[in-house]
Amino acid sequence: MSSKSLVRPNDFVPASGPAPVLSRMDELVGNTPLVRLTRLGDATKAPIYIKMENLNPSGSMRDRYVAEILERAVLAGNIVAGDSVALAGLDDSAVAAALFGSVLAIKVRVFAPADSSKRLLPIVERYGGELVWTPAEAGIEGAIEEAAQWTRQGYDRTYVDGYRRQAVRDAYSAIASEILQALEGRVLGAFITSVTTGGTFRHVARELRQTYPSLQVGGAVLIDVDYPDLVEHQFNLLRRITFAQTWEMRDELARTEGLMLGPKGAACVKVALDLQQELSSDEIIVALNPDSGQRYLGWENKPLFATSYVPQQ
Repeated sequence: MSSKSLVRPNDFVPASGPAPVLSRMDELVGNTPLVRLTRLGDATKAPIYIKMENLNPSGSMRDRYVAEILERAVLAGNIVAGDSVALAGLDDSAVAAALFGSVLAIKVRVFAPADSSKRLLPIVERYGGELVWTPAEAGIEGAIEEAAQWTRQGYDRTYVDGYRRQAVRDAYSAIASEILQALEGRVLGAFITSVTTGGTFRHVARELRQTYPSLQVGGAVLIDVDYPDLVEHQFNLLRRITFAQTWEMRDELARTEGLMLGPKGAACVKVALDLQQELSSDEIIVALNPDSGQRYLGWENKPLFATSYVPQQ
């Protein structure tokens, strides 16, 4: 082996200068990097970059708007240290709220149906969040109603979702701005996102299209996810993907690229690889990864995620 091919320890030392010194964890929200795929895909076609939202403090894109919701409420004087906030659903938003609640000295109470997946429960509890289980038969609507009712019973209680709309819009706008800044004038040929309600399209893809009018937008739809009919007309390419396929893609990304993406991010990469052949090497594809695959390890065979492989026709 030639000495030129050896990897030296300092090859991995960043040359960008001293690391920043931060006062609080919420200062780490946003400005997530784009990471290029170097081993998967066709090197002669459009390069694929992953927007790594899992590198937010709590590990998901939800950090962006949850942090903004809480900070807006604090700045407005609606929440002070020692107060309580409530939200519904044991999901990434609950993890983010628990983390930022600990930073801001705010108590966080999460209302969730009793049959919810317990996958994120240990994380929420470690950050100091409190879980309140609501009747399973009432679904998430019942959890929302109980959360709202609980906050009405005390002046020092706030329902988080009441501040959500503008914060979500601002968070998505920030993602679009960061992508444009990172590209530094290079041509964005396609943007790939997972599809549920179409919110990412409305707030990210539309903003990107203001700079790149011919931008192609691809959507990764996980099997059993329903989306509004209007969403279908907003995407150039929609692919339905099973959880089994996403786990395969996640594992391949981990083994070949060192990337541990969540199922939505892995599904987006799968769509990006399909779309890659249609674009030239002068164009760039950006796929959005909303959370970390580490959160799903060991849960692949649970009823919510274990679906049989459905070959693409």
